[in-house]
Amino acid sequence: MIFVIFAKKSVRFPGKHSAMINGRRMIDIVASKLKNHGEVILYSKDPELNCDMCRVVRDTTDGIITDSVLSAMDRFGTFFAVAGDMPFITDRIIEKILSSYDGKPTFPVHADGLIEPLFGIYTDAIYDAMRDYIESGGESLIGFLSMADIDRVPIAEEEEKFFVSVNYPEDIKKYADLLT
Repeated sequence: MIFVIFAKKSVRFPGKHSAMINGRRMIDIVASKLKNHGEVILYSKDPELNCDMCRVVRDTTDGIITDSVLSAMDRFGTFFAVAGDMPFITDRIIEKILSSYDGKPTFPVHADGLIEPLFGIYTDAIYDAMRDYIESGGESLIGFLSMADIDRVPIAEEEEKFFVSVNYPEDIKKYADLLT
């Protein structure tokens, strides 16, 4: 499986993907958790961001994350999308999504019904519908996936904490004990 890490510049936390957590850069922590499962690609508009365990491909789209995901589908076909600011994901959760995948787009879903749009498998089966959604003004990956024909993998309550995104510098200290 190809893993595509999406990492854009952050207004709230500039340089967050290069921020150190327990002596390692966040982007490298994310990549290290994926490398045993397949090829890892960093797909970013940030020309200064690199990744030790990734092939770096620059995202040349002008739009928002929906445009980036559609562009990645053009470039890579089927892939497992991962947010570059989710360093607390675990092997168990990665394997849970991979083992649930049977060719259909597959995404984890929280108990409250929220879909994780940047921790799931995109396939060509939803490409045309996503393109149409974007062309009609749709901007939300969650909004799109809520309407799409996807497989939903329930997240256990004890797993929810591992989907935390680092959005502020204080999040690093607050959640550092979640690193596995």
